[in-house]
Amino acid sequence: MVFRKKRPKRLYYPTKSSWHRKSRKRPKVRSSRKIFSHSIRTNFTRVLKDFLLYVIIGVVFLGLLTFLIFSSRFAINKIEIARDNLHIDSSAVTNLLANYRGKSIFTFSKSKAQSLIQKTYPEFARVDVRKLLPNTIKVELETHEIVANIKAYYVLPQVETVLSDIDEDALEITEALKTAFDLEVGTETEDKEKLTPIEQKALLNRIGQAIFDQEEDLQLMTINIDGLSQPIEDREIVIPEASMDYIVNSIKYFTNLMQTEITSVRFLPIAREVHLQTEGNLTLWIGTERSYKEQIDKLHTIYKIAELDQEDLAYIDLRIGEKLIYCPRASSCAR
Repeated sequence: MVFRKKRPKRLYYPTKSSWHRKSRKRPKVRSSRKIFSHSIRTNFTRVLKDFLLYVIIGVVFLGLLTFLIFSSRFAINKIEIARDNLHIDSSAVTNLLANYRGKSIFTFSKSKAQSLIQKTYPEFARVDVRKLLPNTIKVELETHEIVANIKAYYVLPQVETVLSDIDEDALEITEALKTAFDLEVGTETEDKEKLTPIEQKALLNRIGQAIFDQEEDLQLMTINIDGLSQPIEDREIVIPEASMDYIVNSIKYFTNLMQTEITSVRFLPIAREVHLQTEGNLTLWIGTERSYKEQIDKLHTIYKIAELDQEDLAYIDLRIGEKLIYCPRASSCAR
């Protein structure tokens, strides 16, 4: 007897329908007025929120700025002066910046204050202005280097006085008496005394400015200037900065090349000359319109070859081209 496996019941029966193989069509999305109006309201709300946020931030910033500017806590009430030289008059700089007291430290311009100080007091080589919160301004001052002593000689011009008729008659009588008794000698002596140059002494800094409130430094060289018609004033620039550079650099170059010190200098601005006097009492004439290196090199080349170091010379003129003109001390040209 043969037993077969019992087939299970089918859960479904195959058909010829093919609905499961057909692609399903998605329903079309229709544009709705509700969706459009909703997006407009959303965008408007977002823009309004951003605008209100910016307004609030701006109001807070302006309020803070107004507080900082007008608050007495940040008003300038102290000016500190730091100086490298005790001879600097710090009170003068403090008085110069007095108009800034009571103003906000945030509106204070450091560059304007710095240019004001340097323009008013050119003797300062460096001016540094800083803000120290909440209410202090600190000014650091550095002066130019003192490089020489200066002796200036000036003669005041004679002032002609207008004489009355009586004075003119008296002057005529005086002149007649002088002529009759030969009194001209005393008059010439008196005129010579009036024309005697008056000497001024001061210090000279790197930019050619005369400093009168300090004592003479004997370790520095002396620069002589004569032929002035007026006395020089304190902090007046007597020698232009370009001429000071020429003098200082020529002295350094000569000292290094010739191994001889310069003890004094005579500056002649009208003649455009500089006379350098060495420690051997020899004077060198150089012209400021030519390079000092060329003139000093010419001396260095010829000085020992021509045995000029063996002679007693009053001066050597280096101004003229390749020529070298010298004058012995005993000669008439030295007088």
